[in-house]
Amino acid sequence: MTADQRGFIPVIGDRPFQGAFLPVLAQVRDRLSLDSVRSIHSVYVYGSIAAGRAVPGCSDLDLSLIMRRPLSDREAAVLDAIRLEIDLAHPVISKVDFDMGLLKEVTSEDAGMAWRYWIRHHCRCLVGEDLADGIALFRPSMTLALAVNGDFERVLGDYRNALLVARSDAIANRLVREASRKLIRSTNVLRSEDDPCWPGTLAEHAQAFRCRYPAQGEQILYFLEQAITPDIDPVGFTRRLGIFVSWMAGIVRDQATSRA
Repeated sequence: MTADQRGFIPVIGDRPFQGAFLPVLAQVRDRLSLDSVRSIHSVYVYGSIAAGRAVPGCSDLDLSLIMRRPLSDREAAVLDAIRLEIDLAHPVISKVDFDMGLLKEVTSEDAGMAWRYWIRHHCRCLVGEDLADGIALFRPSMTLALAVNGDFERVLGDYRNALLVARSDAIANRLVREASRKLIRSTNVLRSEDDPCWPGTLAEHAQAFRCRYPAQGEQILYFLEQAITPDIDPVGFTRRLGIFVSWMAGIVRDQATSRA
């Protein structure tokens, strides 16, 4: 994916949602209304359902919830019950994920770049005030790549630890898919500062990475396969994940040194 003629990263757009997913989106609007959960500022859908390329029965329902204030224990329990209710009521989705942030984080100049980029370019508002309306478009940059995925070493380390104690194949498969997707997207932090491209899909990220690091092409294709159809081999996966993350972290440190 390249930037547009003005140099901006494309936005997800406002195409009609796929008909198969309209009932579950209607329930999201109803159950996560501002009257139902008063601490909610706004709710957004992202991922394949937002993009209109979801597969019924296979795709996740990915939601970003922006909260006015930190949740109390009671509110957290209410939201988890709503998430489970939506999940069980709609077999058209594989699961429901809530990604939550605070309104003050989104509006923070220091810490909010990743959230603002995410809402402006990847999300579609379902409930509340659409924050995207007040956010300027972003251009491809190393600063943005690091804001969005600079946490890859910590996050993928958490996935690795969770996989080592996964209680079932189903849990392990979910963790492998999620970790693989995070890793592939995180390869964007290895970009050059003047690169005008900004990968959108997992395949685009993998292709861009292979062009920059052809010697690692086999490894990224392995993780691309795991992001779609995981092997039931969490031990082998965690070993390869650890090696690749260590290699990536070394490259990032070298890049930071060269920019200093």
